Amino acid sequence: MDQKEVSYLPMIVSGGDEMVKGDIWHEIHSRHRLKETKKSIARSLDLDVRTVRKILHQETPVKYRRKAAAAGMLQPWTDYLNQRVAAVGYCAQSLYEELRDRGYEGGYDTVRRFVKPLRQEARIDATLRFETPPGRQGQADWGQCWTVLGGKRSRVHLFVMTLGYSRRLFARGTLDEKLPSFISCHIDAFDHFGGIPHEMIYDNPKTVVLSRNFAGSSIEWNGTFWDFATYYGFRPRPHRPYRAQTKGKVESGVKYVKRFLRGKVFESLDHLNDALMNWIATVADQRVHGTTHRKPAEMFGEEQDLLIKHHGKPPYKIEQRALRQVARDCMVNFETNRYSVPFQYAGKQVEVQCAGDLVLIYHNKALLVSHPRCAGSYLNCIDRTHFSGIYQQAAFHRDHPADDVQVRDLAFYEGLVEGGAL
Repeated sequence: MDQKEVSYLPMIVSGGDEMVKGDIWHEIHSRHRLKETKKSIARSLDLDVRTVRKILHQETPVKYRRKAAAAGMLQPWTDYLNQRVAAVGYCAQSLYEELRDRGYEGGYDTVRRFVKPLRQEARIDATLRFETPPGRQGQADWGQCWTVLGGKRSRVHLFVMTLGYSRRLFARGTLDEKLPSFISCHIDAFDHFGGIPHEMIYDNPKTVVLSRNFAGSSIEWNGTFWDFATYYGFRPRPHRPYRAQTKGKVESGVKYVKRFLRGKVFESLDHLNDALMNWIATVADQRVHGTTHRKPAEMFGEEQDLLIKHHGKPPYKIEQRALRQVARDCMVNFETNRYSVPFQYAGKQVEVQCAGDLVLIYHNKALLVSHPRCAGSYLNCIDRTHFSGIYQQAAFHRDHPADDVQVRDLAFYEGLVEGGAL
């Protein structure tokens, strides 16, 4: 098979009359909503085009149960067994006793063999693996792990993007999962791959989807993220709720990245990300993938030219800004942490911005100070030079006390009340 075509699990084709599982029903309807032609859908899923038309006319997936092969003695009872098997919890003994009361003369083992495949089918939530053609799809997700940054135990948020065809991945550690970080990680990933997949699969985070119905026919997108996707020309696609297997490739990638970070110590978040990129280039890209049995770097060569090119396009910018009032102790609250500013600005309004791992504080559009962004919550980031003026003023008042207040006898004030004069 040409490696640039979709690969798929073998399926039985019967001229348009085969039953289709719910996974394929959702896949067909999703692709049709994305304006893919019926012939293209049928060809990529190895279905008859008549089956695709039939499924598109179904409002919900058609459920079915495969009939188990029945022994000759059990043949008259198969309809009864199919109706009762779920009600009795797939208990062969219960069914055997019911059949005996109705005149069945066969043995228990015959009933047990009939029930066994039905019980297994009920327990296994079978899923189909849809392999995507080169350049078509990427998947992105977040993970979290604890590690040591600068001698402190810190929680790091891991952004991971995986290309669906080659399994080549990109990963970046951040301090949060907010929209500015989410978009920044996307841009870094696009630069790393040298292009953009035509569609991206996501869970349903608020940074992508504000609300949706179960089937996905009505989706309220996050306006900023939709504008970002439109700017770069890719199509976002949230997976069906409670169906995390839809983005199983990236979830496997998140676990893989976590294993690399386990037990390691880093000087800073930048150090972590430098080590992560080196590991991706020398290990993750060069390993033989367990599913494709090929190296991601090798397969990436087959899809690199099929990605959407974005070089020469100015980076999409989104700035995180907040107006804050400087407290009397010369500290500014931002993202549950506190940052110091020079004491002269106590009580004044400042603007706080995030720029990667830095927190920038402005007053009247002039930069006052920059701090490293705190890797945690309820922390204080203090530059003691900001308080040096306060210490000097305190020393001045200590060395230059105010003039003594004259002490008068109380009789002096009584005379004033009675009409006296100074």
